[in-house]
Amino acid sequence: MMPPCNPVRERSGSLSLALLLAGIQLLAFSERFLLTVVAQPLKLELSLTDAQLGFLQGSAFVLLHALSMPFCGRIADRGHRRALLIGGIVLWSVAGIAFALAGSFALMVAARMVLGLGQAVVAPAALSLLAYRLPPHHMGRGLSWLTASTSLGRSLALLGGGAVLALLTAAGGLDLPGAGQLSPWRALLILSCLPNLLALVAALCIAEPPARRHAGTPRDGRAWAWIWRHRAVYLALFVAAACAALVPQSLGAWAPTFYVRVHGLTPAESGVRLGLLSMLIAPLGHLVGGWLLDRARAFGRRITAARMLLAGLLLVPPCTAAMTLAPTLPLSLVGFGALAATLGFTGPAYVACLQFLTPASMRGFVSGVFIAGVALTAIGVGPFLIGLLNDRVFGQAGVGSTMLAVFVVVALLGAALALALVRSIRAQPRPAVGAAGLGRTSSPYRPASEAAHSPRL
Repeated sequence: MMPPCNPVRERSGSLSLALLLAGIQLLAFSERFLLTVVAQPLKLELSLTDAQLGFLQGSAFVLLHALSMPFCGRIADRGHRRALLIGGIVLWSVAGIAFALAGSFALMVAARMVLGLGQAVVAPAALSLLAYRLPPHHMGRGLSWLTASTSLGRSLALLGGGAVLALLTAAGGLDLPGAGQLSPWRALLILSCLPNLLALVAALCIAEPPARRHAGTPRDGRAWAWIWRHRAVYLALFVAAACAALVPQSLGAWAPTFYVRVHGLTPAESGVRLGLLSMLIAPLGHLVGGWLLDRARAFGRRITAARMLLAGLLLVPPCTAAMTLAPTLPLSLVGFGALAATLGFTGPAYVACLQFLTPASMRGFVSGVFIAGVALTAIGVGPFLIGLLNDRVFGQAGVGSTMLAVFVVVALLGAALALALVRSIRAQPRPAVGAAGLGRTSSPYRPASEAAHSPRL
């Protein structure tokens, strides 16, 4: 195996590692969401329905993505995180090129499924690495950078993709040797795979923790036993997190189309405006959330994360209403910005709550299972449901009404479960200082010691 270049040191480089992983996550999300920029020309060229378009954006991507994530988490916990990332980057790059060249809906579905499989490695490998490398007082900050990269990835897809699409449209497409003359949207998808070389270099720069760090990794049965033992708390967190994740996934998939159909923007204009707005505003929610998590102490870290999740979900309905019901484009964009900031605030909250509730040596597998379920629900259901309701109920021009109806119902459901989570955590006895992953002096560096010191939930 090729030795890592300039390896990230265990302690002094912990935040550098978080930034590096965030960069890989950014490129992954950028490629995943670029489809939203080209949704309208793709729909017209292949004569797709909104339901088919929503299926491509969500359901097709998430199937193998979710099913393979627990397996990726298991591999990560056994100490093969770097190899996992490298293999995933290569796989999703090939899938991205295949999607751009596909000539039918069926081939595009297959390519999106493989893309989802390749990108399934990122979250389990990243969270497993951070569990061993980040000191407790930097956990919130590191997780906020990782979740902020998802918003920045969507922003980069919209802003960069919209700008490049405008240039390619003006040039009439791209003449690619071996593939002939490509339409602008296909050319954009091909070019978007080039930055993956940066992700590959970043993965090669990661050094695995010493073998002793993961020698005590538990078997899957122990992790499942842990989840079952605390099933009420994990279930409440799961439903609230799935609701919190469904809104940004659906917003990212349909907001550009909303501004094309309702406010008359071109796909390129919609991508550039929304991308610039998201890039300036959405990361602030993530960073503020991470700062609040690091400020919280001991028992408060869990309840702070749950309260943040509750607050963010309660703000979703008014922000969505401001975006979809505004009579003018500027007012609608203000609502979109407020919604993007709110959703950024919920991101680190549920990821951090999961980390604080899970022993360090189990975080790769448990995170894989948890995030797989959240992704299957949020990505698989959200975009497809909005497309289906557009076709059957509200009509193509009513995409804003569809988003408002879905987001309000989902946000209120998630808020109810987040409130139950807050009450459940508040009712539990304060954990002793030093409990794994929770107290001020807790440490994610002791993978074999959680059983005796884990908090009672």
